[in-house]
Amino acid sequence: MQVSVTNTGGHTGKEVVQVYISCPASGQHKEFQQLAGFAKTRALAPGEKQQLEVAINLKYLANFREEDASYALDLGDYIVRLGNSSRNTHAVAVMQLEQQVLISTHTNICRQQRHFEDLVSAARVETDGRSDLPTYRIDFQAFEVRNYRSETEKCAHESRVDAMAAGLSRRELLDLVVGEDFMSMMFGKTYFHAPGAVGNTTSNLTDKGLINATLADGPAGLRLERRAALVKKNKLKSVDSQLELLEFMPKVLKRIIYADPEKHELMHQYTTAFPIALSLAQTWNTELIHQVGEAIGKEMHEYGIVFWLGPGMNLHRNPLCGRNYEYFSEDPLLSGKMAAAITRGCQSIGGVYATLKHFVANNQETNRNLSSSNMSERTLREIYLRGFEIAVRESNPGAIMSAYNKVNGVYTPNSHDLNTKVLRHEWGFSGVVMTDWFSTGKGYADNSECMTAGNDLIMPGGNYYKKQLLHGLKSGVITDEDLLRCARNIIKAILNSQLASEYPP
Repeated sequence: MQVSVTNTGGHTGKEVVQVYISCPASGQHKEFQQLAGFAKTRALAPGEKQQLEVAINLKYLANFREEDASYALDLGDYIVRLGNSSRNTHAVAVMQLEQQVLISTHTNICRQQRHFEDLVSAARVETDGRSDLPTYRIDFQAFEVRNYRSETEKCAHESRVDAMAAGLSRRELLDLVVGEDFMSMMFGKTYFHAPGAVGNTTSNLTDKGLINATLADGPAGLRLERRAALVKKNKLKSVDSQLELLEFMPKVLKRIIYADPEKHELMHQYTTAFPIALSLAQTWNTELIHQVGEAIGKEMHEYGIVFWLGPGMNLHRNPLCGRNYEYFSEDPLLSGKMAAAITRGCQSIGGVYATLKHFVANNQETNRNLSSSNMSERTLREIYLRGFEIAVRESNPGAIMSAYNKVNGVYTPNSHDLNTKVLRHEWGFSGVVMTDWFSTGKGYADNSECMTAGNDLIMPGGNYYKKQLLHGLKSGVITDEDLLRCARNIIKAILNSQLASEYPP
């Protein structure tokens, strides 16, 4: 829709246009209004005008019906509301749909394991007069039903990836799908390492042409150590501790782990501290967020980072969640659009990847390894998955990180419904799915089931995880084909990364 914005004040400034839709009150329970689109003006001088175009995807106004696993637009009036915040909207138009429209069909996922009652607000009372509002009819015949009930994975194969994977032994494939442990990183056994990075893929396959990929955390930009020492054999070694706990180490151990900055040539890794996601989202400015992502991508390229572990995009469901500052919003559409913008910006620098996290419904920190987020499938799809869906479809991220928690009793790394049915079959994701750090193991998500569910990379890694997978292979929990499928996704990411060309073995 087209919106004209005029600066009626006395100072230069920007304004955000937010479009909300009140869906028909018939059918399933719905909120009073939902965010459907937004746009930000440029800096407007007093009296200056700007014409904005706000895109609205009617698909996201559809409700999910659990009984037949489908999305449908209910017949009736869709009231378009315009404003600059959810508390300041005015009805400006009505879109009419004369019959119910089927949008897409799916298979049911993440079955509820126990009954509970959803909290439902009071029935909605319409107070807007509609007689003087312009009315537009939605052409119900223009919609094409999408069928996602197929179980066939739609991921393209690359011949060089398949050839390299076929030439690896079972042991080498296990090395590939499990990260290198902290000891290898700490003592310089990795082929390529950026001090401060939180993970690496294996360095055991450099003679096969597979450089290890380096993973660095966020959330406010790229988190690396500011200084590192260049030691023997041109290896980089940490100088400064990032963890206060390590300051209490015995001096002998410190000398083993850390280099003396007075005795070695230093390399500096200064990165930009950007505002946190919560602040970025309040700009409502996807162009600005794209620029932030582009700057992060440039710093990744400078320091040899392949995966940036961000953006975080869980929803603000409780003010007591310890990581709300890392996440964009309580609204799935705003979260999805912001994550898509920063991901596109980051990956516009070739050979580096953003990692959307934590997939999905990781909305608390307390007891996160044992908690279960229990909800109806409609709630899961319309609220918790929607932001991830928007980001995946609009930015094609290189990676997804599964969460610590369970969803309806099943750990997210072990959920075939989430990691394969939804992520790959429905949304067409073709990148790497990785576990969160230490989210698998005894008492947590099962390592072998990760592979069958669609998790490609287990982090942070180490021999313990490889032994678990080997046991899973011998017992039949996973197959060599599962292992090969996961390895191919990692190989593809590495071969298309910056390290493959800039740091050849």
